Amino acid sequence: MAQKDWEEVQKIIENKSPGFLEKFLTSDEIFLPNNSLPNSFNVDRSNFSASDLGKDKPGQWIPVYYLKDISEYFRENNIVPVRAGPAEFFFYKGVVFFDLESIVFENIDTEKIAPIESYIPVTLKAKFQRNENAYLNKAVALGYINHFVDDGELSVFEKEIETGNRKRLLYGQFGKIKLTDPLQFKTTIGSKTVNPGFQFEIDLVLENKDEIIIFEAKTGGRPFKNFSLLQLYYPLIYLRSIIKEPKPIRTIFIDITTVNDSETYRLLEVRFNNDMFDEVEVSAACEYKHRTE
Repeated sequence: MAQKDWEEVQKIIENKSPGFLEKFLTSDEIFLPNNSLPNSFNVDRSNFSASDLGKDKPGQWIPVYYLKDISEYFRENNIVPVRAGPAEFFFYKGVVFFDLESIVFENIDTEKIAPIESYIPVTLKAKFQRNENAYLNKAVALGYINHFVDDGELSVFEKEIETGNRKRLLYGQFGKIKLTDPLQFKTTIGSKTVNPGFQFEIDLVLENKDEIIIFEAKTGGRPFKNFSLLQLYYPLIYLRSIIKEPKPIRTIFIDITTVNDSETYRLLEVRFNNDMFDEVEVSAACEYKHRTE
């Protein structure tokens, strides 16, 4: 369980540098390591790494997908580890998990929304695959996504990029992305570098003539209480780095709940003002209910 791993990380850090975390808590800094409190395991690294801490299997504990994954100490002090490279992380003092329970979603009458027959994929015509990508396809086919973004002319985002000596076609549901160039995790107070080799996923990207829209989804048997804003922020700063034209990019989270013969799609659009992680505004929030036959 990741929570126990982060408890161990806390002990490793404190054993190496007693009082290190407490100094961070009482400082005005929002990142750790920082210039005042450098990485005591490796002064040449701006991030902590699993190898420097002597912990193996970083893929099982460094990615923090749920608030419950981190230890009580970090939760109580509003400190969240943020992945920033291959088996690397830094601590961020601020809000990473967005509280979905604080949002009032507008209930939409789905009977007035016409399905998009031309978009219905094979996964919906055959035996339905119950995964996030399939449900995202279904949300498009049912017309919910077009209704939410107020645009009937959406298409799948498509772009060819170069990664080293190879070319890759990014098309709609990107899957895993591996950075070849660094990105900047920016806040109004300062920034941190996300190093090459870092991997993350993008669920779905659509576009129209004026803008690009990123969708990240979670599915489950009950509504999610919160989600990590990093799910939207990593894709945002990545797309910003590969798209040269100043085309606006929107970011939308979809909480998909399935119970017996009913599905609920809760769509939440948030805006990162000037691509700052700590400048988040809610643009819209709607709930769509669908009964399966």
